[in-house]
Amino acid sequence: MKRPLWLLLLAPALAICLIITNLVAAQAEFQVSELRLSSQSVKVGEPVTITATITNNGNQDGTYNLTLKINDEIKESKEITLAAGKSQTVSFTVTAENTGDQIVELDGATDFFTVQSSFGGMFPPYLWIIVGAIVGVLILLVIVMLVMPPGKKQPKGGKTAKTKGGGKTAFPPPSPFPTTTPFPGVDQHTMPGTMAAPMQAPMQTPMQGPQQMPLPPRMQPGVQPPTPATGHPPMHAPSPFPMPGPMAPPRPPGAGRPIFNLRNLTITPTQVKQGDPVTISVIVANNGAEHGRYSVVLRIDGVVEGITEIDMPPGTSQHAVFTVTKDEPGTYYVEVDGLAGTFTSIALVPANFSVTNLEIAPDRVRQGEYITISAVVTNTGEITGSYSLVLKLKGVAESIQEVTLGPGVSQRVAFNVVKDAAGFYNVELEGLTGRFVVEMDWTG
Repeated sequence: MKRPLWLLLLAPALAICLIITNLVAAQAEFQVSELRLSSQSVKVGEPVTITATITNNGNQDGTYNLTLKINDEIKESKEITLAAGKSQTVSFTVTAENTGDQIVELDGATDFFTVQSSFGGMFPPYLWIIVGAIVGVLILLVIVMLVMPPGKKQPKGGKTAKTKGGGKTAFPPPSPFPTTTPFPGVDQHTMPGTMAAPMQAPMQTPMQGPQQMPLPPRMQPGVQPPTPATGHPPMHAPSPFPMPGPMAPPRPPGAGRPIFNLRNLTITPTQVKQGDPVTISVIVANNGAEHGRYSVVLRIDGVVEGITEIDMPPGTSQHAVFTVTKDEPGTYYVEVDGLAGTFTSIALVPANFSVTNLEIAPDRVRQGEYITISAVVTNTGEITGSYSLVLKLKGVAESIQEVTLGPGVSQRVAFNVVKDAAGFYNVELEGLTGRFVVEMDWTG
């Protein structure tokens, strides 16, 4: 009778130990991985996005408090609830405030980014005010110096003589021409009715000492000497200055120089999508008689966009071609040295996503088996974009995946789901619905 009583007492004790062991083993265990920063170098005031993946490696659903620290200072906390074996991407957005290296810590996972100071923030505001005032004063002084009239200066090389009133009179500078008359013995001021000799000096230099006979002047070829009676050459005598020869005949207009002409401005295409290239061409012809170079200038909305220099022989023509790209939509006015035209840039369609072709495979599993739920995501827009897919089971968000697609690109996105509880599960993925069944595993 004692042995059966001992066994009856041992059985409950073993059952209690087994229950406690299962409770201890069935715990949620979280892990933070894949810590990423949107940028490793930012300026003061710019945002930084910090993302990480949280995984529940335990065998029981649980809640985890995720804390973000920067330089050992708590910035933000988030509470995350995950089922066993599930993962979720969590993101934080912070604003760069202090310059220097910022150490990011997210529950064991670490990284860093650098905050650079802008040029305007390198000095305090009052210092910028002082520098601005100094520059303003300097500019004002330069303007005053330019506006003020220059002071009067004494004529260069002139001599001054005192007048009777005590003032000074400036003598004219010495003449560059000789002060003697072209022919000796003839006073040009006292001979009425005679022609004055060319290049006569304004005044004669007074003679000092006894009067001397002037030396005969050096005669130029072709000039007759003066007659003894009058002392000057006959009226029909040639001038002592050489006469210019016959003038060369003028050149006809356009001879001996290049003449350029532009025609046929072509814009292809005249309507493009935002960011697509536009080709602009024009024909340049050299209609002159000499080789020359010509600079073709392209202006769009009055702003110079390009300059092409063409080297052309006479009597030839050549195409000048420009390629431009405009990132902003609108109509642009084109001008090439007097020739004008327009082209239009059309805005691109923003990224737009559609989710189709929901698949659940298999749709009937046993407890603990994997189920793959997938759908096709398509970007129907004309710009690359990102889209987040949210998988819901029984109306509760199960998992989130983000996909980035280019314009017109499709991709199938899959979720792997494991359920231990038997029953029917309604599936909802971005408007698409379905369901699967988890059967009871009777072998256990």
